[in-house]
Order: sequence, then C-alpha cells, then structure tokens
Amino acid sequence: MNRLITFALIVLIFSCRHERVTDNITFKNETKTNLNSKNEVSSRQIELNQIKQPNKTVFRNLKIDTTKLFGLWSQDPTAIFADFNLTSTSFNIVEYEGKEKEPYILDKNKITVFYQDKPHIGVITLNKYDTLKIKWTSTGLETVYIKIKR
Repeated sequence: MNRLITFALIVLIFSCRHERVTDNITFKNETKTNLNSKNEVSSRQIELNQIKQPNKTVFRNLKIDTTKLFGLWSQDPTAIFADFNLTSTSFNIVEYEGKEKEPYILDKNKITVFYQDKPHIGVITLNKYDTLKIKWTSTGLETVYIKIKR
C-alpha cells in the first residue's frame, strides 16, 4: 500500500510536459517558493519547463559524497522492490514500464531526475550510512529512503 501511495505521489508531482535536448543546462539560484497563488504555480511550471534533460548524467560542484549516493533506494526496506536505482550514469524507477535508465543532474546537493521526460528537482538534505533524505521542491516534502542491500 505504501508503494502504491508513493507511486501515485510521484505521478502527481510530475505533471508538466518536457522535451529532451542537449547537455546545456542552466540553474537559477534556488529560492524557497511559497505556492499560494496561481502566478507562483505558473512561474514554477515555467522554470521546470526550462530544464532540459541532458544526453548523459551531469555532475557539478558536488557537496555530497557520491559513493554513498549510488545504489537501490526504497521508502520501505521490507518491500520486494526498491523505489529507484541511482548509479554514476543513470537514474531509474524500478518496475517502471518506460525508458529504463535516464541521465540526471547532480549540482551541489540538488538532484534533478527525469521521469516520463519531465524534470523533478530535489535537495539532498542527508546522505549518511544507509539513509538518503530528499526534499522534493514540487511538494516541499522531505522523503526518507533506505538503501537496499541485495
């Protein structure tokens, strides 16, 4: 049930349309967004639409230890499948019927993943031992993931 809720939340979060282009990506200074008005939601959608998916994974100005970042991650460590797999070259949601492996962007502690060709941005707030916390900017919620050792 928890996995179903997680999947439904991911699908709801990633509702904007996006097209694939080149490796040229620019980031704006990250600001805390309070989505109280239609204009703020609209400008957030415009900002997301400006992010183009790279042809290969991009690392910039890293502020986290990537050796602890790569692996299978799940919100429920007892689940049969992990939620996603993160490697040095790709991100993919386990058991997703779309493209298997997608390049992603890791800039400082901000990760931008592409799910169904749409960008999803999160700030990595913790990456220790077998715990990964990502605060997804689209919802403002922090999600705790546990590394699956298989």
